[in-house]
Amino acid sequence: MPLLSLSSRYKIVLALLFIAGSASLSAAPLVIPQQQAAHFCQLFVAENSSLSTLSHRAYQMISQPDDSLSVEQIFAGYVLLADGWQTMRLFPHQEDNIVSWYSATDELPASIDSEHQKYICEVFPRLVAEVRLGNWATVDAYIDHMIQYQCQFGGQKLPTRPSSAAIIGIFLLLFALIFLGHYYKKYLFLINRF
Repeated sequence: MPLLSLSSRYKIVLALLFIAGSASLSAAPLVIPQQQAAHFCQLFVAENSSLSTLSHRAYQMISQPDDSLSVEQIFAGYVLLADGWQTMRLFPHQEDNIVSWYSATDELPASIDSEHQKYICEVFPRLVAEVRLGNWATVDAYIDHMIQYQCQFGGQKLPTRPSSAAIIGIFLLLFALIFLGHYYKKYLFLINRF
């Protein structure tokens, strides 16, 4: 089953054209920097019965990035600047060991306390306002808080994100193996000469 219907794809294309047109008319272009777009795309989104990152979803929807924008920038632009966030289920709530995910426009159950309901309804309008102002440090803080919210209330079923330390460790291990393999071959060569 495709993730987006044909009409949804047309809406995305129209939204992107609107964003591009708006950016060309305004003093400051409305393009989300790569760093913040990639950071934003680390958020999880629930669709049907699966959970994935926005980055994964972006690469499923956008097969070829623009010449100057990354897939994450295009997708984050759609979500944040064309109100694509309104129907994305980005907010988890756990009740009786069952995690349900809600969008900012869903009717929220009474079991979600008023503070969390307010957060779910207000975080995106505030985030979008900071994006439009270009306050990137504040945007990053909002995204960090949203990631923290997902991790805290998403239960134990969140896929793990590889940490940068783990990735660096893997590269160092591979380098060490290659380095040792090279010298091991030299050692064997010298032993076989005698």
